[in-house]
Amino acid sequence: MATPMEKPTPRRDALDAAAAGDPIAIEELLREQRDHAIRYAMRLCLSPEDAQDATQEVLLALARSVSALRHVAALSTWLFLAVRTHCTRLARRSLRYVLVEDGGALALEGDSPEEQLADRRLRHLLSLVLSDVDPAYRDVILRRDVLGETAEEAAGALGVSVAALKSRLHRARSEVRRRLLAALRPRSK
Repeated sequence: MATPMEKPTPRRDALDAAAAGDPIAIEELLREQRDHAIRYAMRLCLSPEDAQDATQEVLLALARSVSALRHVAALSTWLFLAVRTHCTRLARRSLRYVLVEDGGALALEGDSPEEQLADRRLRHLLSLVLSDVDPAYRDVILRRDVLGETAEEAAGALGVSVAALKSRLHRARSEVRRRLLAALRPRSK
């Protein structure tokens, strides 16, 4: 049994049974992975509602594609990437809803003009929010979430302990999320 600090990982035989289509094994796998998916989604999505939607979509996709997973270790990576993809899609949809009237120049990231506009606006909005937050928050977000530094690397560069870095990162993400959500709310006319 896993201690509260450990992440329970599916056993290889349980994953093999789910991949073979055993409905009980698939249900157990989905139940085990739901907490991981929602935790990832709460960190990556713009709102709790989007996090719930992304979690549901990811678990449905996992049930459909579990047969493609060959290793237990691949499950965690797949889960994180799937959550990130769904949160990004939901953020684009939110921005598209809010920014439909803007006819600015388009970036080249998305597949459609609407996605290109949403990508451009999200990057612009995020850069405005980051430029306005406490520099200590900005530094930790840039190092961990943009540059992809490990906690140890970022803590060393910033001259703080790993525990202090993690605490600061949590506060920074919460502050950025709060400001992004406030900026995305439709303005009353």
